[in-house]
Amino acid sequence: MKTLKTLHVLALVLLVSLANAQMVRNTKEAIDNRKAIRVDKHQLKKDAAQLTAFRTKVNAFENAYLNGNIGKIKFLKADILTDMQREIAQSERKIAQDKKELAQSKREARASKRERRRSRRDVIAVNNSKERRELLKDSHDKRDDARDKRDDRRDLKAQIARTKRQKEIMKKIKTYNFSVKRASSKHKLITYSKLLDEFTKTMEADSAATKMELNEDRREVREDRRERREDRRI
Repeated sequence: MKTLKTLHVLALVLLVSLANAQMVRNTKEAIDNRKAIRVDKHQLKKDAAQLTAFRTKVNAFENAYLNGNIGKIKFLKADILTDMQREIAQSERKIAQDKKELAQSKREARASKRERRRSRRDVIAVNNSKERRELLKDSHDKRDDARDKRDDRRDLKAQIARTKRQKEIMKKIKTYNFSVKRASSKHKLITYSKLLDEFTKTMEADSAATKMELNEDRREVREDRRERREDRRI
């Protein structure tokens, strides 16, 4: 009889510990998501300002070429290449951050799978309304975490592809020389303008990706609130 009581106490302690661990995990996720929202908002403002400045420089370069201002062409080309180098450095930092987020989402997905397996065992063993609610909640969390992992993997893949193309464009633009007037110069300008336009589009895509990430973080904050409410009810 004493052994049975001891087992009951140990089981109760284990359940409380698991519940507390889940609450800690949910709280940490909420803090991380709120921090990500602040970072994304700042990055969006930065992206918008840099994109506007880059477009202005591209337009100035094209006008300088049409006016035959070789000195200004050289100056603007160097300035544009500096901006490109900055964008590539930012893109590489975003890749590093996306890798961290994917690793985190993988950990959260594994944790939610474990929680759901535990809840299923509890339902099989006890099968009361409390355990069924817990299983339903954990099933919902598992779907959310699996979706977040897919989103993070998609974001990382897209960021890597954009960064690779940015490097290719910059490498091509470095080779162009507009200091000599030749019949081929007009063709060079057209090609140069197309490459600059494509680079501008990668910057736009980066900004759009940040906006999407901000929306995803806001959605996760709402889900975190829901999870904490459910944790208090269970």
